[in-house]
Amino acid sequence: MKDIKNILVVSDLDNTLLTAEKGIPEYNIEMIKKFQELGGNFTVATGRSIESVARYLDQLELSTPAITYNGGVIYDYKNKIFLLKEILSDSAKEALDIIRREFPDVGCEVMCDNNRLYMIRENAYTFKHVDDEKLSYVCTDLSSIKNNWIKVLFADCNSRLLELQEFCRKLPFDDLEFVMSNTIYFEMLPKGTTKGTALQKLCDMINVDIADTIAVGDYYNDIELLKTAGLSVCVDNAPQEIKDFCHAVVPKCTDGGVGHLLAQIIKSCTT
Repeated sequence: MKDIKNILVVSDLDNTLLTAEKGIPEYNIEMIKKFQELGGNFTVATGRSIESVARYLDQLELSTPAITYNGGVIYDYKNKIFLLKEILSDSAKEALDIIRREFPDVGCEVMCDNNRLYMIRENAYTFKHVDDEKLSYVCTDLSSIKNNWIKVLFADCNSRLLELQEFCRKLPFDDLEFVMSNTIYFEMLPKGTTKGTALQKLCDMINVDIADTIAVGDYYNDIELLKTAGLSVCVDNAPQEIKDFCHAVVPKCTDGGVGHLLAQIIKSCTT
């Protein structure tokens, strides 16, 4: 029997732990609390910003620093400090100029290390993003941004972003990473920045064996997280490609899949 105090569960947020429309299912909140009361460690790994995650901390206690910006930042909410901050190179500005010329209709946001969101080009999908996550932002042009960039988010319909994804595969920048983080969001990150690499760094920081980690997700930006963790789990609303390489599938997000996972862990560790 494994000691629950050695286990770290890391959950994606959107469409895994919660939905923007319905929030966090009560069963998830209940089981996270019970899991942590028994000594288990719980945190999140998300594409969301520090500000966006903080909006849920009145319902959701994190016993471990959180992975945010799709692995670009590890942030300790208890002490309000950055433990990791990955910065985009100057190539990102050049790449963004090219993308904006080729895809003038695609919405674009730049997120910086001052925890600010800069709206470079608005459309219906960027409005949905900031409305769903209740984000503050500044409308500006690139020349006005003086802080370091952590990531760039592109927002549009799925078919348009799939075109953008294919275009970005051919860009001549080997220091940039591109990932589809939602059907309507596509992101530019520093090369090698993933939730998976951030999980390994987090484990090194807090002295947790990667074999004792359990990751749960639902989408393509969770792949490296799921591959890195000791045990990979996805919710039932995940695409089949994600389900195919996970060790287990739990009920869908809105049915409290994360809570069901934690209940299984508790049972296996206490009986």
